[in-house]
Amino acid sequence: MYQKVYYVDKRTGTFADVFLAYGVATLLDSVLTHFLGNDHWVRIRDYGPYYAIELSHCLREEWVDQAPFPTLAPYIYTDRSNQEDLASLPASMIVDYEQEWNRFRRFIQLPQDDREKMPQEQLVRVKPHPQFPIFAWVGERRMQAVESYNKLILRWQGTTSHFNENLRHILMFCFTPGLDVGAVESAWRKRMRELGVEDRNGATLLQLFNPSQGKGLNEPKASRLKMGNIESFWLLEYLKAVGMYHCAVPRRVQGTGDRKTYALAPVNMRLGVNDQILDKFQEALWNDTAVKMDILAALHYTRCFLDYCQAAKEADLLNELFGQGPENFVAGMYVAYYKSLGQASAVMNLSFIELPRWMRVESVEDVNVYKEVIEEHENIIRSIDEVRGGYDLLVYYRDFLSGGKWTAFFDFTAAYGPFLMRELDRDHYWVRPFTTKNLEVLIMKSNEPLGPILETPGFRNIAEAIRRSTIIPQYRGRGESEYDIRYGLGQELKRKALYNDEFIATLSEFTQSYNAENARVYEKTGKQYRKNILTTDIEDIVRLIDRYGAVTIASLLIAFGYAREPKEEEETIDYQK
Repeated sequence: MYQKVYYVDKRTGTFADVFLAYGVATLLDSVLTHFLGNDHWVRIRDYGPYYAIELSHCLREEWVDQAPFPTLAPYIYTDRSNQEDLASLPASMIVDYEQEWNRFRRFIQLPQDDREKMPQEQLVRVKPHPQFPIFAWVGERRMQAVESYNKLILRWQGTTSHFNENLRHILMFCFTPGLDVGAVESAWRKRMRELGVEDRNGATLLQLFNPSQGKGLNEPKASRLKMGNIESFWLLEYLKAVGMYHCAVPRRVQGTGDRKTYALAPVNMRLGVNDQILDKFQEALWNDTAVKMDILAALHYTRCFLDYCQAAKEADLLNELFGQGPENFVAGMYVAYYKSLGQASAVMNLSFIELPRWMRVESVEDVNVYKEVIEEHENIIRSIDEVRGGYDLLVYYRDFLSGGKWTAFFDFTAAYGPFLMRELDRDHYWVRPFTTKNLEVLIMKSNEPLGPILETPGFRNIAEAIRRSTIIPQYRGRGESEYDIRYGLGQELKRKALYNDEFIATLSEFTQSYNAENARVYEKTGKQYRKNILTTDIEDIVRLIDRYGAVTIASLLIAFGYAREPKEEEETIDYQK
């Protein structure tokens, strides 16, 4: 029972398992901290059917016997709290719900410029508590959870005299994978009776921690139907409450009374590193619409992870990252959608959002390269209004992000081109295209078989021709460009890409029209600002289509054709000189 590795089974397939794993890790970390100071680590690894909690030092029997009682989670005081309960608690572990809300409101009312000018020590004093989103989630009336949550906190606080017995039984539960919870609970009850400790009922399974379980017609055997709550071993429910503070990121769905909770799914993470990245992630992710928030959650966390690695320089995490990607440390996030039903909220959907799987960090420089890609994607996603016509766009991108489906990404870029053109036509210049540089990084490093396409001169020349027929004259404006703006070009190319012959015919028509327009402008002005498409360019495309198919080539031409060069010169070159 006294060992370096402990285990938490995945019993539900939801973030309840993650909460428990982080709770056990936090408890063991508190023991090691008391006896070893900061000279230790606790790591959580995902082994498929269970999580392993790995310790830097083997846990000793005398440590378990002598470990002091730890306070691992706060009591959340609301206007419904029992004043008598507060008297038994140290002031340091009481969080005033209304006070924290007022602090948050004052902070968000500060102008952004004022926040940026504040000295760091002053900013820390006015910022909301790092765990405010969790306080707000637990304390919200519609969640109907704060009273049950506080009961767990009080019950743990009342075990000071026999904490070491509780710790020993938690270790029994985590001793090996697949242990029977009921057997451990029975052993704990027997031991409590021997100690003369009052043996109360188990704890109710809160949907706050257990999104797939709650009050209803629940029976272990199909012998009867009875409406009621499901009970569980209270020590495990308390540890879920503790773990919540180390992995949960609750948010409101913008424009509704609904909520979403994201919970990190660790693959290979040290607890201390996890907590530092989580603090930054809590600050980065703001309330947004449902699909957009899923996307930004994955992108923001990835950027916070890379920021940490960049700042750490030669620290362990950066060294471990080489040859891998962030998804090798955190797989993604469990997501629970809580639908507002007026007086209460109910779980309406459970899902999982993966982190981007197209990164392989081989050097320190790669970290910065991938950060630039992530930041570009964040800016593009933020510019899409989910409510006003952007829903399908965001669903395409989420499918790509969470499932690694390149067809979904190309569906996104094909739909984003017309969206971009419409927004530019409305003078919404904050809506930006992708850059060819970052598209190349994305594709070359994660889909290497497509690399030869991007390196082909004919592909690059025709992608440039599409660009100079669409977004470049659009940026110049209707009355400023010598060339026509081809609004439906991307849609036409995508539509014809189902058949190789039809796509080649459509592309040939575009080539003829493009070169003819160049001739007309030259005849009118004596200058040619766009180079002609050559027969060799078409020949290159035909060879690529024979090898990869028209759908792939069309998708890439549209993606790069509606992107911009990092320093686009926008029709300033006279190609006749």
